[in-house]
Amino acid sequence: MNEANQSNDNQPETKTPAATPPPLNPQQLNPQQYVPIPQNPGIKDLFEILLRRPAQLAGHKVCDEKSTLLRFGLIALVSILVFGFVLGTFAYGNQLWAAPLKLGGGLIFAGLICFPSLYIFSSLAGSKASAARMGGLLSGMLAMAGLLLLGFAPALWIFAQGTASFGFMGFLALASWLIALVFAFRFIRTALHETGATQKAPLLIWFGIFLLVTLQLSTSLRPILGKSDKFFTTEKKFFLQHWSEMMGESLASIPKDESEKSETSTNPYLGR
Repeated sequence: MNEANQSNDNQPETKTPAATPPPLNPQQLNPQQYVPIPQNPGIKDLFEILLRRPAQLAGHKVCDEKSTLLRFGLIALVSILVFGFVLGTFAYGNQLWAAPLKLGGGLIFAGLICFPSLYIFSSLAGSKASAARMGGLLSGMLAMAGLLLLGFAPALWIFAQGTASFGFMGFLALASWLIALVFAFRFIRTALHETGATQKAPLLIWFGIFLLVTLQLSTSLRPILGKSDKFFTTEKKFFLQHWSEMMGESLASIPKDESEKSETSTNPYLGR
């Protein structure tokens, strides 16, 4: 009996292998946060997903589809046209249609001329996205920026109707564009990371290129806020030079006393 017990003690213990837990379903983690993206999202779906779940949309295969690219482009174009119309109400007249047309055309032009450099710098960053997917991501970035500008439009309309300061309105428009670009750049950076991009420096260089292009277009397409007899100006200026001149004229046009208010109420500096 003792020998049988001793032989049993000498036998190695067999351990039952631990059961591997099944992979977690993201829908089971937090059903309120995870919402699947439709196979063919419409404009309304993309509008909500861009604002609420941009990171999820950035890595989704739906960005590869041409229909999504066109819908992104439509969202961006409509948003920038509304934003341009609001800026046009600062001077009224021809600016009600000229400002939206210039901003909408300028945004499309900036996207087209910056697309080749986006593909090159994203490839240098390690991205394996195709040209078709890159186009969809760029249109998504522009749509994100447009939606942010659309959100700023009501506030800018209040100031456009309540102030005659050209410099202040220009500052508000510029600040709105910069804030919109911050969120737009974050969207495309997340999307490119999902496609394999690991280096930040090439993406930052491209962001700087796109920003400079859009700022220079704001000067090349002038006037956007002010009035002019010509739709375009042929005078070449760097955007920093143009801003400094407009700010100087804006400060010089401020009336010093009540007798000067009637003379400066027409904002003659808007004619440039």
